[in-house]
Amino acid sequence: MELRQLRYLVAIVDHGTFTAAAEALHVAQPALSQQMRRLEAEVGLPLLRRAPRGVTPTDAGGLLVARARRVLSELDAATAELDELQGLLRGRVVLGAMGSLGPVDLPALLARFHAEHPQVTLEVKEEPTAELVRLLAADAVDLAFATRQPALPSGVVEQVMAHEDLVLVVAPDHPLAGRRSPVRLGVLAQDPWIAFKGGTGLRQAMDAATAAAGVRPHVAFASNELDRVLALVARGLGVSVVPRSTAMAARDPIAIVDVTPRLRREIVLLWREDRPHAPAARALLALIRRPAAPAVHP
Repeated sequence: MELRQLRYLVAIVDHGTFTAAAEALHVAQPALSQQMRRLEAEVGLPLLRRAPRGVTPTDAGGLLVARARRVLSELDAATAELDELQGLLRGRVVLGAMGSLGPVDLPALLARFHAEHPQVTLEVKEEPTAELVRLLAADAVDLAFATRQPALPSGVVEQVMAHEDLVLVVAPDHPLAGRRSPVRLGVLAQDPWIAFKGGTGLRQAMDAATAAAGVRPHVAFASNELDRVLALVARGLGVSVVPRSTAMAARDPIAIVDVTPRLRREIVLLWREDRPHAPAARALLALIRRPAAPAVHP
């Protein structure tokens, strides 16, 4: 079993096809296929399911991919640390981020890191909170910005980076539009809702808040696109709960209404404490956690 075969296997699973993996690895597809046949012959089990729409791992392939990620991560870390001894901080950092970070200015943060470490390749994976936690546990991302969760996998730790209110958004002609005092979600029992899809921190917050208010919302539409949610609300197709920063930046005409009890979300930085990080990932983690980092606003 060769390291390059493990790297090839992980790339195929990540990219979903042999063609895309070969392009990403800069190798010929026949060579990639040949190495996978050799690897499967060596382990004595099929590792990949080949179908017209793409490639997925078998049970054996999934187990080997999980182990391979750790092996390759350790190898990359060792290589980067040797480079660091020569004063060369280079490598690749994969940062996970949910769609709405509110007070966390991610572009400014990445720009600052790039200015300090121009040789490091930065990659951002935008996914819902539940998926980010899974990717972090699987070593597919180095760090992640997510909504705070009640429980985290073993070895994953967090630091709260920002707090933000969640507000009710309604169409300009909704009976609650223009309301100055906070409202209870119970008064919206008959309204259709525009919800975020399952797995997002915002959907978890909405479900918890409506359940506490005794509301079983009728979800008319579900989307993870913030602009689409606000556009649907603006056209009177339902109400929603969104971060205040999202509501304030809406391009469509909406009305913002505070709710009681107050709804808040905590944006956290997640990372693995039980794994050694490559120097580049350590540098990004240290920059984000600096108390005076200007990329995060209170």
